[in-house]
Amino acid sequence: MKKKISIKHMIGYASINFLGSGSQNIVQLYLLIFYTSLCNLSVLQAGSIFAGTRFLDAALNPIMGFITDNFGKTRLGRRFGRRRFFILLGAPLSLLVFPMMWTVGHSYAYYFGINMIWEMVFTMVIVSTIALPAEMAQTAADKTKLVAAKSYCGTIANMISSFIPAQLFVMYGENNPDAFHLTGIVYAVILALSLVVVYSLTFERAPEDIVYSNEAHGIGQVLKKLLLDISSTLKVKSFRIHTIMMLLIGIYKNLANSVFTYFVVYCLVLSKSVTGYISAFSTLISLATLTLFVALAYKFGGPKTLRVATSLVVLAALGLFGLTFLKGTSLIIPALVAVQIINTVGKGGADYIPVFQLPFMADIDEAVTGTRREGIFSGVNGAMSKIAYGVESLLLGFGLQAFGFVKGAKEQPQLAIVGVVIFATVVPTVLLITTVIVSRKLKLNKETHKILVDEVNRVKAGGSKADVTPEAREAIEELTGFAYENCFGNNNVGYHSKAANA
Repeated sequence: MKKKISIKHMIGYASINFLGSGSQNIVQLYLLIFYTSLCNLSVLQAGSIFAGTRFLDAALNPIMGFITDNFGKTRLGRRFGRRRFFILLGAPLSLLVFPMMWTVGHSYAYYFGINMIWEMVFTMVIVSTIALPAEMAQTAADKTKLVAAKSYCGTIANMISSFIPAQLFVMYGENNPDAFHLTGIVYAVILALSLVVVYSLTFERAPEDIVYSNEAHGIGQVLKKLLLDISSTLKVKSFRIHTIMMLLIGIYKNLANSVFTYFVVYCLVLSKSVTGYISAFSTLISLATLTLFVALAYKFGGPKTLRVATSLVVLAALGLFGLTFLKGTSLIIPALVAVQIINTVGKGGADYIPVFQLPFMADIDEAVTGTRREGIFSGVNGAMSKIAYGVESLLLGFGLQAFGFVKGAKEQPQLAIVGVVIFATVVPTVLLITTVIVSRKLKLNKETHKILVDEVNRVKAGGSKADVTPEAREAIEELTGFAYENCFGNNNVGYHSKAANA
């Protein structure tokens, strides 16, 4: 029996963004500058930590998706849920690991190792959770409710995660290691509580509705199935386009967050606490405008909505460049607030697009394979997120190093400041305009999605494929990239056991 999506379920699923958005926001705003100013790491060393751990962990994302897709066969999976078990496990692990990243006096190897462990915890929970909308909701409207609630919560989490360190900097001093360590402790408590909420207020597809097709037996067959399932996701046209969009938007979003503190501190000569307060305030204002992007995405689809968000980001980039001429004047703070509000609204809109699109991908894949593979898709999606983070870390680390950035220095050379300005304005603009161009090939909206789902349900109920309407044929072929006759498992997409092929 299908459950109705209620406010309780929306709050439960949305709470994951205290991890997905809030923890990322703190890390991007302050961990890099913490490592380069107080932990005796160069910007290249710190960047290589983030890049290396994200690239290594990217491989874990689809593996984790594969595990959660199949964990329902185990006793723990049946008892706690094939996905929700890992969400619950993440609560104590977050409480333990997250604060350990915010301590001074360690070696490069320690910081690399603890960041690697954190990324594994993060992946275990996020991959398990972002597969839930495809299980909890069947209609575009219900999926939109869940992902919109998650985005709203992400905005709130970003505001809180910006405010906490800013307040601790004021209380303890922004160059005091205790302020950073307390930031890690306080937010770790929030993370643990939020994951308990996610576990308690969400649900999964009923066990009897889960189809484990083409069973693989033996480690060799399991590994073969894993690799084939991962690679096969990119054979689905819509997901292939979504993945490119996800990668480019991810690089942009992470770069915009990471470079903002450097821009404020070194280009505008303001304090770290100003960064936190302005980020918190602009995020609060953007909370109201997120409704616009939710409505636009639901009505017109992700690609058209992205164009609106990109326009705002380009406008903000021009504003950030203009701020460099106001340094030291009384206008700098109010002007920075205004520009950052526009920037945060645009960034929030762009960030919502992949979140909005992902829950529809398993439905499109079902038209291709005839099975439900939410975990694999969320895993590959997560891998793209980690790769984006890694690319951004390398880009910023190597870039600032090339421009002559000096670790631990209160003032930077003029060339380094020019580099920060370029990374804050030019690079984000190029990334998003490229994404807009790519997105024009994606034809996913609520109308085409409904046509696809109705046709899949008709065929699953025993309807003849010969009775397909021209409208349904066109929608399925456009979204999947396959001829209609080659859909519903009539292809070589994914794993096919010998028994299945016999």
